[in-house]
Amino acid sequence: MSVNQASGEILIESRVSLRQSLKLRELWSYRELIYFLSLRDIKVKYKQAVFGVAWVIVQPLFTVLTYTFLFGKVAKMASDGIPYSVFVFSALVPWTYFTSAMNKGSMSLVGSGALFSKVYFPRLVIPLAAVMSGLLDYMISFFCMVLVLAYYGIYPQWGWIVGVPAVTLWIFILSSGVSFWLGALNVKYRDVGHIIPFIVQIWMFTTPILYSISVIPQKFQMWIKLNPMYGLIETYRSVIFSRPIEWASLSVSLALTLIILVSGSVYFAKTERSFADII
Repeated sequence: MSVNQASGEILIESRVSLRQSLKLRELWSYRELIYFLSLRDIKVKYKQAVFGVAWVIVQPLFTVLTYTFLFGKVAKMASDGIPYSVFVFSALVPWTYFTSAMNKGSMSLVGSGALFSKVYFPRLVIPLAAVMSGLLDYMISFFCMVLVLAYYGIYPQWGWIVGVPAVTLWIFILSSGVSFWLGALNVKYRDVGHIIPFIVQIWMFTTPILYSISVIPQKFQMWIKLNPMYGLIETYRSVIFSRPIEWASLSVSLALTLIILVSGSVYFAKTERSFADII
C-alpha cells in the first residue's frame, strides 16, 4: 500500500514475491491432497479402459516400431552409432512423460473448477497433481525400454541410479513450470487448449528425438540447444548409453527450466484469484 501525497489518494498495490508464488511450505502441508488427486487422475484414466495399463506398453512400442521403419530404415537417419530403435526409445520415454504431463497440467484447472468454490487449498496443487499422475505411465514405459535395451545387449549401469532420477526430476520441474503458465492462460483464454497440440508438435521436431543433432548444420545447432528439453533429453541418453554428458547444454537446460518454473509460478499467483470467477 502506498500514499500519493499530491492527491491524498491511497493506492493498494498487489505485489507477488517469489516466496509467495511458490508456496513451498504450504504445498508441503497439502502433499496428501496432491497424492490423492494424482491417484484420482490415474483411476479415471484406466477405470473404463478395456486394456488398462497395457496401453502404456503397446503405444510406445508401436510408436518406436513406426519411427524405426520410417526414419531408421527408409530415411536412414543418423543415430550416433546406436541401434535406431533404442536411440529413439531412450528419448521417447522422457519426452512422452513431458508432453503428457504438460497436457494434463495445462488442462487441469479448467476441469477442476468445481473445487475452487468449495474449499481452500493452494491452486498450484491441481496442476502439480496432474503432472505427478503421469509418473506411473513413465515408470512402466521405462521398464519396457529396459527390456528392449537388454535385447540389444545394453544393461543397466550404476550411473542410472543417480542419473535417471535426477533427469526425471528436472523434467518434472519443467513440466510443472510449463503447466503453470499454460494452465493459468487457459483459464482466461480457452484458445490455449487448441494451441497446445501445435506447440507439442513443433517442440518435438525441434528436439533431437528422431534424429541426432549431428545432422543439423553447425550454424543452427545453437538454436536447437536453447530448447530446454534438448539438454535433458541428451543427458538422459548419455546416462542410458554411458556416454559423456554435455555439461554446457545441460546447464542451459537447467537454467531455462528454473526461469520457466519461477516465471510460471509468479504469473499463476497473480492470476489465481480470478480462477473461480472465470471458470
